[in-house]
Amino acid sequence: MTSRLTFRREGSGPAIILLHGFASSSGFWSDLSRRLCDRYDLIAIDWPGFGSAPPAPALETAAAFAQAVLALADSLGLDKFCVIGHSMSGFVVQELLAHHEHRLMAAVLYGAGLKVDASRRFESLDDTLSSLHRDGPATTADRIVRNWFASPQDSTYAMQVCLQAAQGMTGEGAAAALRAFFDSDYTGRLSHVRTPVLVILGEQERSHPPDSAIALSQALPNACLVMLPRCGHAAHLEEPGLFETALLEFMQSDVHPA
Repeated sequence: MTSRLTFRREGSGPAIILLHGFASSSGFWSDLSRRLCDRYDLIAIDWPGFGSAPPAPALETAAAFAQAVLALADSLGLDKFCVIGHSMSGFVVQELLAHHEHRLMAAVLYGAGLKVDASRRFESLDDTLSSLHRDGPATTADRIVRNWFASPQDSTYAMQVCLQAAQGMTGEGAAAALRAFFDSDYTGRLSHVRTPVLVILGEQERSHPPDSAIALSQALPNACLVMLPRCGHAAHLEEPGLFETALLEFMQSDVHPA
């Protein structure tokens, strides 16, 4: 499979592929990339239909998203790499762990869960799809992003970054992504995984709340769980110091020396 992902690349060192979530883009990682580029080769992608990605056929399954990541890694000459998946891209990372873990040095699941559980989300995926068709992608993205923060009044800069990253989402790309992950459930599919995994989230996460993250970490034999205070779905922007400390401690630990 030929890579057709648009990406931004910055820094040098061990390679980390950064996967954004719904209503987002590679711009979601811009601050993190600037701060870590002296240690790591950071590759932030734009999924088809998001950010600056040019028009391209939509990816329709979690397996297709994972294959697109592998094709990008192949095109960059990366036999093994680390990966960070935020929100819906947590399912892409779990797909990689379940079927391609030999390609991964380490993985980070950020604001993610084992499955989509409408009863735990701030709204169901059906409601998001309805909003997408009714209001359009820009209005839908804006509304979703504004639900990400533990304390919106204290997160002006973080919200600006996320709102800017949300620009460029198309209706086709958004709907395809929702359908691709609509029934995602990795319960019972990760018990064989030995790759070191960090599960990290804000304590006021609403898309995959803390009990969901706990279940995810317990499903992975070699996982650690970090829950950050005073933040929600954009923890690396709401509490950047805490997020980066946890990430670097994991990346530089004995299980995965940098």
